[in-house]
Formats: sequence, C-alpha cells, structure tokens
Amino acid sequence: MSDGPSPVERARTEPRAHAVAVVAAVAVGVALASVHWLGLIAAGALASLAAPTVRRGVAYALGAGVVALAAFAVSLGPAAPAVPGMRPITYVAVGAGLALPLFGSLARAVAT
Repeated sequence: MSDGPSPVERARTEPRAHAVAVVAAVAVGVALASVHWLGLIAAGALASLAAPTVRRGVAYALGAGVVALAAFAVSLGPAAPAVPGMRPITYVAVGAGLALPLFGSLARAVAT
C-alpha cells in the first residue's frame, strides 16, 4: 500500500519535482544523443514522461529536440559557418533532431 503519490505522479504535479525531472530527462537524452541517434528518441520519451498531459509531452519532446540541435551546433565550433552550404545533410540533421524526439513522445501517450 502506498501512502503518497508515486515518483512519476510527483514529477507531473509538484512544481519543483517537475522542473528537476524535465531538466534531468533532457540532460540524459542529449547525453545519449551525443553517442547515438537513438538517444534522440530517448530524449523525447524521457522528457514527455515527466509531462502532466500528452499535449505537453509533445511540446517537451520538441523542446528536447531543439536543445539537442543547439548542443550539436555548439559542438561544431569553428566549422559552424560552413553548415548552411551543406543543405541536404543539414535538412536530415534538423529533421531527425525534431522528428525523432517527437516519435519518442509517443511513450507518454502509451503510459497514460
């Protein structure tokens, strides 16, 4: 028997626990994405699981994708100015950076 809400429920309802859960989820997801592209799906899934609603979960996953793309852009360093000239691969990188976390956000819909 449980005396209080589960940790997931606390992360979805209590403001401080929610903020910590979302930041931790995005940090872990971006760290995983720096190793393998499946980390983008994990980033979306982890970020969306902390969301109180499915709609917010989609928004959190999209935010995780934007953070991952920003981290990628920063990691390019001095090579960043050459990126606009590489159009096809840039489209793939941006598309994957946004679509894969959105795909991962389906975890929130399944876990409802």
